[in-house]
Amino acid sequence: MKQILILEDNDLTRNKLVRLIKSTEPEAGIFAFSGQEEALGCALTHRIDLYLVDIILRPKERNDFSGIRFVERIKECPSCAGAEVVFITSLAGLEVDLLHRVHCYDYIEKPIDEERVKRIVSEILTRGEKTSKLPERIYFRNDGITYPIDVGEIRYVVHQNRVLSVYSAEECIKVPNLPLKRFLNQVSDSVFLSPLKGTAVNIAYIKSVDYVNQYIYIKGVKEPLGMGSVMKKRFRKEYESYVKRGY
Repeated sequence: MKQILILEDNDLTRNKLVRLIKSTEPEAGIFAFSGQEEALGCALTHRIDLYLVDIILRPKERNDFSGIRFVERIKECPSCAGAEVVFITSLAGLEVDLLHRVHCYDYIEKPIDEERVKRIVSEILTRGEKTSKLPERIYFRNDGITYPIDVGEIRYVVHQNRVLSVYSAEECIKVPNLPLKRFLNQVSDSVFLSPLKGTAVNIAYIKSVDYVNQYIYIKGVKEPLGMGSVMKKRFRKEYESYVKRGY
């Protein structure tokens, strides 16, 4: 599912953008904020495909360009840098400079042109589906070191004692203070199912499932994963649904 983040201080404009996007891309996830810090927190915990950002977020402050600074901040984060940015502006003549300085995809002038918004949003999201995609990658940070890992290589993850253990074929990366739910929110291309509380397994690596003894056998992993009695029914329903669809 494609995800869009809107950062706009004006309530009317923000609500209008949400309405327009919902009418054009009803399946897209939309996060709408008036404040930078809340928006930044969302950007760091979700995989955002498109940012719609107002250049002037504090209109009462002279020479305010806080929207530009927000975009510069997210572009410093490797996991955010690949998303497209569209600026919202009422500053005539600034747009060309923005396209070169901040490398935004396009801009939308105020007052909002509804057809232009729909066209740009649809163009960006559709273009992403038509082009060949690079492997989905997530960046984990621990002790000041950033660890990149392709999501497609993750076999399973376990959250215990406030530490998320990420298991791939080659290694196990331990990330403190990363809840399982936040990890799953960052993943969009792979399917992870939960057979046990605090555990999620990449469906692409499930070799077989023993429902009687409650074990899941994973490709490239010697020891099977356990399955909780409470979550077994739900896991089975979800897993068999994906199998029937040829996943």
